[in-house]
Amino acid sequence: MKLFKKLTRCFLALFLSSLILYADLLYSFPSEITMYSGEVHNTSLGAGVYIGKFSQSITSHNNAYGITPLDSGEYETTLKIGNTIPFKKVKIKVTSPRSIYASGSLIGLRIYNKGLIVTDISSVMSGRKSVSPSKDAGIVPGDIILEINGVEPSSLEDVGGLLKEHTTLTVQRNNSLKVLEITPAKDDSDGKLKLGAWVRDSTAGIGTLTFFDTENNVYGALGHSISDSDTGVIFNVKKGSVEKSSVVSVKKGTAGSPGEICGSFDNLGSFGNIQKNCECGIFGSLTNLRKLQGVLYPVGVMSQVKEGNATILSTVDGAIKEYEINILRSMPFGSTTKGMMIEVTDKELLSKTGGIVQGMSGSPIIQNGKLIGAVTHVLVNDPTRGYGIFIENMLSEAK
Repeated sequence: MKLFKKLTRCFLALFLSSLILYADLLYSFPSEITMYSGEVHNTSLGAGVYIGKFSQSITSHNNAYGITPLDSGEYETTLKIGNTIPFKKVKIKVTSPRSIYASGSLIGLRIYNKGLIVTDISSVMSGRKSVSPSKDAGIVPGDIILEINGVEPSSLEDVGGLLKEHTTLTVQRNNSLKVLEITPAKDDSDGKLKLGAWVRDSTAGIGTLTFFDTENNVYGALGHSISDSDTGVIFNVKKGSVEKSSVVSVKKGTAGSPGEICGSFDNLGSFGNIQKNCECGIFGSLTNLRKLQGVLYPVGVMSQVKEGNATILSTVDGAIKEYEINILRSMPFGSTTKGMMIEVTDKELLSKTGGIVQGMSGSPIIQNGKLIGAVTHVLVNDPTRGYGIFIENMLSEAK
C-alpha cells in the first residue's frame, strides 16, 4: 500500500511537471515564425522543439534538417516536441529576403522623460522642524509626477514655480494614475516651497548602434531598455537624441565586477532622434546619414540561427572591429532580450575587456554572413558569457 501511494505521488509529480513544461512551451514560443523564400531555415528551434511540415500544399523543401520555402505567403504548421508530439499551431510568414546596415559604432544617448521620476523621498527643514511633505502625501520612489496643479512641468527648473501652499499632483504609479494632495514645506534655508523628494527628468549614457535602415529611415540600438538607475523605471521618451561617441577608457570585467567602456560625446551633432525606449532597445528616425558607419548585411531570422561560431561588431578601442564569439544556445522560447546565450572567444577582445562590458550592449551579432542579433547582457559571475537578442525582435519594434 505504501509503495502504491509512493508511486502515485511520483506519477502525479511527473504529470504536473510535464503539464507545467507544456504550458510554458505553449506560452513562450512565438505564434508567428518568419522565413525567407529560397533560403534554408532550421527545422529544430531548440529545447527539443521542431517545426512540422506545412499543412498547406506549397512548393518547399522540407526534411529533418531544414526547410526552404519557395513561395511567399502565410501558412500554418504545428510545432512538435521531439519531432513527434504536437503542442502548438503557429503561422509561418514567408517573405522576400531583406538587408540592412549593421554598425557597431559607439553612440551617446540623451533621453528626456515624460514627467518627473521620483528617485527618493527626503526631508525639509521648515519652521526648525524636519518634515517630509511627499511622504505625508503618500508619494513613493518610482512614482512619476505628470502634472503639478494641472500643468505639465517641462523640466526640473519648473517645479518651484508651479508649487503652491496647497498643491495637487497627478502621479503615475505603475500603470495607474493617482491625484494626490500635498502641502509643500517652506525651506528655512531659502524660503522656497519644497516637495521633499528627489526627482529626475532625463538621463544620458553610451551604448552601441546595432543597425540602421536607410530605406525606412530608422535605426535600432542597445537591444534592451534604458531605465532609471535608482528605481528601475523605464524612461518614457518625451524627446531624445543620439550622436557619435569616442572611447576614453575601458574598465576590464572580472567575475563579480562588470566592466565598462567609458566614452565621451563627440558633440558634432546628432544623427537621429529617440522615439521609442522599450524592452528591445531604443529606436528612432535618422537625421544625418553622413555621420553613420555600417556594412550592408542580409537579415537572418531566428529559425536560421545555429549554435556555433559567430562574430560581433563593436567599438572598444576607437574603431569598429569584428570579434569572434560562440553561440552556446539559441532560445526562441526564451525572454525577448535573451534569445541567445553567447560566449566571447576572441583573444584580442578578452585581453582588452575581459569579455562583455557595459557599453557593448547593441553590438551586432553576425553569423554565416547575416545579421542575426545584438549583444544585450553579461553574466556578472562570468564576463566572457552573456545574452543576445534576435534581430527579428528589434526590427519588429523599429516598425
